[in-house]
Amino acid sequence: MRRAPGAAGPGAAGPGATARLRAGFLLAPAVLALIWLALAALPDASLRSFTGRPYSLTFTDRNGVPLRTLPVEDGLMREYAALDDLPPLLVSIFQRSEDQLFYAHPGVDPVSVARAAIQNARAGRVVSGGSTLSMQLARLIRPHDGGFAGKIRESTYALRLEAQLSKAEILKLWLNSIPFGSGTEGVRSAARTFFSAGPGELSVEQILLLAVIPRRPALYDPRRSPDRASEAAVQLADRIGVPVTPERVRRAAASAATGPAGTMRGPATDLAFEAPHFVRRAAAELAPGRWSDGSPVRTTIDLAIQHGLEAAIRARVVSAERYRIGTGAGLVVDNGTGAILAYVGSADFSDVEASGQIDGVRIRRQPGSTLKPFLYALALEQGFTAATVLPDVPMEFGGPEIYVPENFNRRFNGPVRLRTALASSLNVPAVYTIERLGVASFAEYLVSLGFSSIADQRDSVGTGLALGNAEVSLEELVRAFTVFARGGTLPALHWNPEQTLPAVRVIDGATAAIIRSILSGQPARVPGFGTRSVLDASFEAIVKTGTSSQFNNIWALGSSAGITVGVWMGNFGGQTVIGAPGSSLPAAAVMEVLALFTAPGSDLPPPEGVHEVEICATSGMRATPDCPAVIGEIFTPGSEPQPCTWHTGGSLVRYPPQFQSWALERNYAVDVGPSGAVDDAGVNIIRPADGAVFYLDPTIAPGDQAVPVEVIAGGGPIQLYVDDAFIAEGRSPLLVLLPLRQGSARITAVSEGRSDMRSITIR
Repeated sequence: MRRAPGAAGPGAAGPGATARLRAGFLLAPAVLALIWLALAALPDASLRSFTGRPYSLTFTDRNGVPLRTLPVEDGLMREYAALDDLPPLLVSIFQRSEDQLFYAHPGVDPVSVARAAIQNARAGRVVSGGSTLSMQLARLIRPHDGGFAGKIRESTYALRLEAQLSKAEILKLWLNSIPFGSGTEGVRSAARTFFSAGPGELSVEQILLLAVIPRRPALYDPRRSPDRASEAAVQLADRIGVPVTPERVRRAAASAATGPAGTMRGPATDLAFEAPHFVRRAAAELAPGRWSDGSPVRTTIDLAIQHGLEAAIRARVVSAERYRIGTGAGLVVDNGTGAILAYVGSADFSDVEASGQIDGVRIRRQPGSTLKPFLYALALEQGFTAATVLPDVPMEFGGPEIYVPENFNRRFNGPVRLRTALASSLNVPAVYTIERLGVASFAEYLVSLGFSSIADQRDSVGTGLALGNAEVSLEELVRAFTVFARGGTLPALHWNPEQTLPAVRVIDGATAAIIRSILSGQPARVPGFGTRSVLDASFEAIVKTGTSSQFNNIWALGSSAGITVGVWMGNFGGQTVIGAPGSSLPAAAVMEVLALFTAPGSDLPPPEGVHEVEICATSGMRATPDCPAVIGEIFTPGSEPQPCTWHTGGSLVRYPPQFQSWALERNYAVDVGPSGAVDDAGVNIIRPADGAVFYLDPTIAPGDQAVPVEVIAGGGPIQLYVDDAFIAEGRSPLLVLLPLRQGSARITAVSEGRSDMRSITIR
């Protein structure tokens, strides 16, 4: 059949087919674009989980100097590096070593796949995977067992990653995730692990050596196989056109082979290891999201002060070896902000025998006399003054369990002013003061000063709390001690320089000024510490020391204008010490740190809200012309004392009755006439305490054992009876040694129609 003119043959495309073909060409990009958008929009839990993995964190001091980098898990080091923070040469070499056409393909490179297939067929084994950089990242995010099916899944997911992420994001994620073996992932950690350097410090030869390691970490590790690694690095340089010489590459590989003293480097070797207790604590307190961020964490630590504190503590621990003191801890804080400047948890973190990994800043120990400044601060706020006279004479406190405090030098100083009692750290006046104030009141006061550890000990402590028989932490002590240098406000301690935490006022500014004046004055220390003391300094500082009853916890606290330092020394296991080392060891460490880091000419705040009055040095009362020794003392308005009644002309001193026995024993010139200050007291048995229990010592003859009975009265003679039997008579103060006889006894003192009674038991 003849075709009509212009009719198309069987294989010819008519106008409709051409239009359809043209439409198909136009539609294909649109379909691909829709597929691409769909891939980009699909939720990707795998990618979200992968990008949320924690990174190793590097903590730095306040100046950005690294303190320590922590592994994420099982010792794995994976440090984060922003793309802009990496040297362009490093990024280029790593990218070109794995994917020269990275910026040209959509995630899969057909040319590379075909080339790999041909190479594998010729070799009869897999010698090339043809994987793009995006495909490598896909396999890191979604691992598979290999094979054709695995490769298809890897390729498909690479396309999806390209749809969801930019090229820069893919490159950054890949560079931060490359496994190098040896517990190392990412180029930043690899640079530190293999060359003990940051990425910006690497030479081109070192970068090439790093770039070949991920191919086969066990084979191309330059520390184990420097020759193989060098050969592979040179081949890579030739392939991507980086000019190097084989000799320089071999030298770079040799530098990675060994670390100090011929030891193989590893993830923890040659990394900064500063302030380990502090970093461990900061990491535990850090928000979990910060680990995923991976950026360095700047802290308030000052590495110079940290090193100074470490050296001061270590030197004293070494010098105390003969005392069996095994370790020490210290803390330095900024008075103005409460920022932690130095943190030493133990003298040696790696000392297993001394339990060096225990954090001595946080554990609780008996603080000894370091609580006394807070006791006397409460006393000042309850009406005492720095001139209030307190008894430093033999006294008994308590009920059935007798408590007879002694000073560390086993001497009694008679009447002492509060200033002297605190500065010389006398024990009897402190216990007398807490009896007057109440143990519960002092415990509550300590809680308000930040001693949260006292809260659960309030029911178990007695008057011994004045001498530190509770357990508190060094951190609590240092924080509370800052209130005196700060004028009465309590800071919130912190290690994050971005934190701004408010302080709270806990004591009156005038109270802080008086305590500051007492603890910085050398003359008032003489009764307790002598004329020369380790506490003396050429700059203004307030210092307090403390020792627990068994000398196994020795402490010192000190503040200058800018910083407060606290040091504890002892043993974490509580082992008793040999001898009595005293608190001069930690005190010397505190003074050393204060001297090193206190700016010349910086002074403590001047006292405010107080004024000076001349007082009698003996009675603490306002000085009169009859007082032989006059000194100045500071008082708040309205708290000034009355004129002295102890000196009324002549050579005799009219001591109150409670001090007369002490004075007579020392052959002082004493006026034993009635004292108006105690007439209202009538008669008072000073000791023993009511309900006291005494025990016969079987190693001593019964006739040589006695109970001291001391009685004072404001007027006439005193008659003393035991179980209604007359024992003795005399004027105040009456001191009688009562022979011990097993059983109960009732002691009665009578004077001018008034009486006082005590019951005791002797076993």
